[in-house]
Amino acid sequence: MIISRYLFREILYNLLALTALLLLIYVSHRFMAYLVQASTGILPAAFIFQLVALRLLTDLMLILPLSFFLALLLALGRLYKDNEITAMAACGIPVPVMSIFISSFIFAGVISLLSLILAPWAENQRDILITQLQTVAEVGGIAAGRFKEFSQGKGTFYVEKLDNKTNTMQTLFVQINLPNKRITLVAKQGYQIMDKGELYLVLVDGHRYENQPGSLNYTITQFSEHHIRIPKKIDNHRGENQAALPTGSLFQKMAPIYQAELQWRLSLPIMVVLLAGLAIPLSHTTPRQSHYFKIVIGILIYLIYNNLLSIFKKWVEREEISPWIGIGWVHLGLLLIILILFNFSKLKLKYRYWISWLFASRKC
Repeated sequence: MIISRYLFREILYNLLALTALLLLIYVSHRFMAYLVQASTGILPAAFIFQLVALRLLTDLMLILPLSFFLALLLALGRLYKDNEITAMAACGIPVPVMSIFISSFIFAGVISLLSLILAPWAENQRDILITQLQTVAEVGGIAAGRFKEFSQGKGTFYVEKLDNKTNTMQTLFVQINLPNKRITLVAKQGYQIMDKGELYLVLVDGHRYENQPGSLNYTITQFSEHHIRIPKKIDNHRGENQAALPTGSLFQKMAPIYQAELQWRLSLPIMVVLLAGLAIPLSHTTPRQSHYFKIVIGILIYLIYNNLLSIFKKWVEREEISPWIGIGWVHLGLLLIILILFNFSKLKLKYRYWISWLFASRKC
């Protein structure tokens, strides 16, 4: 029990440190990507933190298994390097394999909560937010004193002053180029409203100038209030996102694309347990060996394993392989590797025995 608590504490410390490091790298990368989009007006700056949080909750189920695998390799590798495993073996205490698997099952439960419930909910919320941004992004990122295009370059927008407290704009200029006419609007004030899912720019107290291209004849209209509908950049009908569907609904859908998504979600908790089993024999080192070399090997195996899962998922989606075959064969392949590593010493002895027997039979 004492050994198990000690090992669990070592794993937990490494897990927290590695998770914090990976999250820092991930969040900084995502934040910078969204910040670039906000600076170019593609994304309103007010939505950056929401998108980062939702994307993080979606991808956390991929970050945590890697953190747990590396934490096991570091913890067990240090025990081997400091001869603590050797001291335990001298006292008749084996490597606490059962404790490691118990901790992996507990952690797999956390990953199950993420992959089966929280991640689909976050993906659904992100889809809703992106749909809203498609309407806001056209005139989002407005900066005073700068011209901004909207409606795929067909319109130009300019505002002289912005009042963030009242969300109003002062001294506006809008020009819209249509196939058969050009419309220019000048107003003293303006603001944005949402009506039935559509974004409108409301101009207050201004004039409208309308003419045909190349003509000097203008139709001038004075208005107290003028509404301009801002077209959406992207069509909202992007098709159903299976990653945003609740897990319960995936069990009721037999199409390969939904079965691939379901198998992917169920694979992540299985991945945690298998990686824990892989870490036990892989972390075995002698005092003269560097345990960091085993970490590099472990990362390579993880990358191959994760990529194979993604490949098989794509194959199931494209109906290149049957959902009954699915991505479970990747897990079976890793399980076979784990069994070989666990019994490597026995297999090595048998191999030497059969080689010596073969040479002896040839001499006879």
